[in-house]
Amino acid sequence: MIRDAFINGLLSNSICQRLLENKILDLSSAFDQARSLDVAQQNSNLYSQLTIPTSASIQEIKSPLQKQSMTDNHLAARAKSKQLCWFCGNIRHPHTKCPARKAICHKCKKIGHFEKLCRSSNVSAAIPKIDDDYFCATISASANSLFRVCHNIIINDRYKAEALIDSGSTNKSFISNKLVTLLHLNIIYEQSVIGMASAALSAKSDGYCYVSITLQNKIYNKVKLHVLDNLCVDVILGTDFQELHESITTKYGGKRPPITFAALITMKTEPPELFANLTQDCRPIATRSRSYSQRDKEFIKSEIHRLTQAAIIEPSNSPWRAQVLVVNEKTKRRMVVDYSETINKYTQLDAYPLPKIETIVNIISKYKIYSTLDYYQIPLSKKDRPYTAFEADNKLWQYTRMPFGVTNVSACFQRKIDDFVKKYKLTDCFPFIDNITICGNSQKEHDENLLKFRLAAIDAGITFNEEKCVFSTKTLDFLGYRISYDSLKPDPQRLAPLIKLPPPDNAKSLQRIIGMFSYYAKWIRKFSDKIRPLNSVIQFPLNQQQISAFETLKNELVQSSMQTIDENIPFTVETDASDFAISATLNQDGRPVAFHSRTLQGSEQYYSSVEKEAQAIVEAINHWRHFLLGRHFILITDQRSVAYMYDYKSSSKIKNDKIMRWRIALSPYSYDIHYRPGQCNSGPDTFTRVKCAAISSESLYNLHAALCHPGVTRFHHFIRSRNLPYSVEDVKQICRDCRICRVIKPKYYRPNNVHLIKATQPFKRISIDFKGPLPSSTPEQYMLTIVDEYSCFPFAYPVKDMTTQTIINCLADLFSMFGMPSYVHSDRGSTLMSSELKHWFLSKGIATSRTTPYNPTGNGQVERYNGIIWKAILLTLKSRNLSISSWKRVLPDALHATRSLLCTSTNCSPHERFFNFQRRSSSGSSIPSWLVNPGLVLIKRNSMQSKYEDSVNEAQLIEANPHYAIVRFPNGHQTTVSTKQLAPIGTTPIVQTSNDNLEITAIDNYPLTPNGSNETPLVSDEELESIGNPIEQSTLPPYF
Repeated sequence: MIRDAFINGLLSNSICQRLLENKILDLSSAFDQARSLDVAQQNSNLYSQLTIPTSASIQEIKSPLQKQSMTDNHLAARAKSKQLCWFCGNIRHPHTKCPARKAICHKCKKIGHFEKLCRSSNVSAAIPKIDDDYFCATISASANSLFRVCHNIIINDRYKAEALIDSGSTNKSFISNKLVTLLHLNIIYEQSVIGMASAALSAKSDGYCYVSITLQNKIYNKVKLHVLDNLCVDVILGTDFQELHESITTKYGGKRPPITFAALITMKTEPPELFANLTQDCRPIATRSRSYSQRDKEFIKSEIHRLTQAAIIEPSNSPWRAQVLVVNEKTKRRMVVDYSETINKYTQLDAYPLPKIETIVNIISKYKIYSTLDYYQIPLSKKDRPYTAFEADNKLWQYTRMPFGVTNVSACFQRKIDDFVKKYKLTDCFPFIDNITICGNSQKEHDENLLKFRLAAIDAGITFNEEKCVFSTKTLDFLGYRISYDSLKPDPQRLAPLIKLPPPDNAKSLQRIIGMFSYYAKWIRKFSDKIRPLNSVIQFPLNQQQISAFETLKNELVQSSMQTIDENIPFTVETDASDFAISATLNQDGRPVAFHSRTLQGSEQYYSSVEKEAQAIVEAINHWRHFLLGRHFILITDQRSVAYMYDYKSSSKIKNDKIMRWRIALSPYSYDIHYRPGQCNSGPDTFTRVKCAAISSESLYNLHAALCHPGVTRFHHFIRSRNLPYSVEDVKQICRDCRICRVIKPKYYRPNNVHLIKATQPFKRISIDFKGPLPSSTPEQYMLTIVDEYSCFPFAYPVKDMTTQTIINCLADLFSMFGMPSYVHSDRGSTLMSSELKHWFLSKGIATSRTTPYNPTGNGQVERYNGIIWKAILLTLKSRNLSISSWKRVLPDALHATRSLLCTSTNCSPHERFFNFQRRSSSGSSIPSWLVNPGLVLIKRNSMQSKYEDSVNEAQLIEANPHYAIVRFPNGHQTTVSTKQLAPIGTTPIVQTSNDNLEITAIDNYPLTPNGSNETPLVSDEELESIGNPIEQSTLPPYF
């Protein structure tokens, strides 16, 4: 009720409406919000009544008593007109009920009023003064922070004034028109428009004047000040005044460390002689002026203004004149100067040696931590500046700093940075043209070297391109190599097009690939043998043998490309372009060094064939800039018109803006361009025709999603079966990055397995553990399991309890049969950790170990065999219809089966691994059953008189073992033969035909003893009678 009465009593309908919009509102919140809205409304009305100029003006005030703040005066007037409280700002009320009665002001720290109504503001104290009758009347329109950068100055040694240091102004300084009138200064009338921070605002200046200024006991003569109305201070000192100093520091008293904003300064060094090597026929050239669109004109004008303010260019009176071009990039536009038709035509190549790439990368690889910095801005000598003259914005300009696009820039960069390193005695620093690498064998050493370099760079005025700098890395991609500690590998991007080259899928692509391999044949060992499977291809897709040959040739080419680059051998750049891709190869004496290819994107695909070939040349040379800059190389293309366009002799005849921009990009390089027919340009031609270059990873992902997100194996099988142009790495990458696969098929982290000590021979290391209590009809309720770690051979003892003495008795019985082990491992059972058992092991010379707490997998081998043996026991009990309490009866059978069956971890049975021979089973024998029982067998004949005779004879088997047997021939001769010469006689008896009646041939009785000896016969009378009787048809026992 009180809240509603408070809202109904408000005079402002807008405030009532704003309060009623809240869904939840208590009395305290309503009061605070209403007070805030009321104050905001008052200030808004105040600003609407006052006419505040764009910048404050100086006005004459007749009474010194009016120097109070304008803000305070108007607040007081409004409080009086609206009958508001002087202390809280609300409607007039008794002071005893004022909410601000006990409030503390945050501005003056006094009690009794709110901060917004405080009349002790320090604004009036900071008002700049000229004399007692003048001050800045509208200073309330300026921010209080301006006074942090205001300073007292003396103008013409007579008048005191306030000056504002404005770092964001144009390259001009200003003085108030009122102050000019007061000081009777001479004005040089010249109308100009002054741009404000907002593009919609501007001010007009009627002229300028010259004054002398004294600031901090320093005198500045003939300072040019533009006259401007409505200034917030007496004088504004712009960047033209600030550039007279190395730096200007403004202290704000904040808690954070200082921050420095610097313009692009010039390196403090002696300007190099950029044009010292000119040809004798050098003469000034003034190229014809060009026409530009209105948009380009505005951009060129703004760029000239920016470069002029940064003192990078200056007006010129040179007889040379180059033209500018506007380059449209993806995110910005650039203005470049075409020197190809002027000074570059007469500049000879500077022979200053660049560091050898092989040497520098080998030295850097000996360090562990690396940082690279990219720098620019080297001054240009005054005598060389006229050579850089160019036309822009209908005027002639020239550079004061070394421009891009001029020949020999790289040599000058290298010479100056070498002098810099030598001058400051920097160590572990390796410069290469406009890049410096700082190294260290430890982080501390690296940081010390980097700090020393940065201090030297600050002293020398070197400016760095922070976007291209890399700090404190252990792996560095530099000059075509991937460098790490004691490791030097080619940059993966250098060979990426060759590594990702897919197998051919048609006859045309096969022809190109064979041509490419043949082009580099001398760098592939046994090339004729390895290329033969590809030459015999008659259908697609390729079979496994042909794909293997393709991959082998590719790997051979990769290995040849990874060899050390000899910089004494000239480089050759070969380029090509197709409808959807551009590519290039970098060779040395026919050996491939690097490959480059990419897909044409967007509007690039609609370029003419000439422009595509020209773009391939520009991208290839820029891509291998570190190899080609400062060296003369050969450029080969299969487009005759492109060879003509990039020839220096025909540079003035090219009028295409795009080609001209590309020519400017190649101006720092020295090369000879040659034409080669397309059928002879096998290397780059192969990579431009590969379809995989035109297919993005997005297509592969869409295929992955359409197939319901298969795994790597099945997805790669699908790709290969249809000969799609994707590699295994592409498939792995898509499956690895697929978010849906990660959610539905998460691959949880698997820590590295701890490798336990492995036994090297039987019974060297054993593991022990108890299982139980078990249901039993006998007193033995526990089972002590012992496993040999080498062979997995198990032992099990039924025991009554788990005492230490029981363990000792069982182990003593085991050790008496197999000897002492070297090591016994167990879990943390109380009896297994007893001191009595430990002392017993020590007395036997046996070492012991235990698992960590709550980690049963530490004794996993015996834990596993506890389960295996117990499961075998349960299965045996079930098959024999016995109760579980009879487990002791079937334990031997369970152990026998476990010892006889294969162990997958060792790939043999525990018995074979433990005893090194096969275990004999109770259900069979180690030899066939027909060798176990005496009877008729077939024996091999070693000699035959005719080829039509039988190759075997019948004999009586007397006795046999796995290797030898005793047999008796029908003539009574008995001998020992190898079992390799014996064979079973078969199921059908041998018969003779007489009058169509089948009669079984009987076998004569054999003598009982061989050689007529009197030994005990091997065959009994019953057996002999059965042999002499006709044999009934029966089946011989099967093999075991």
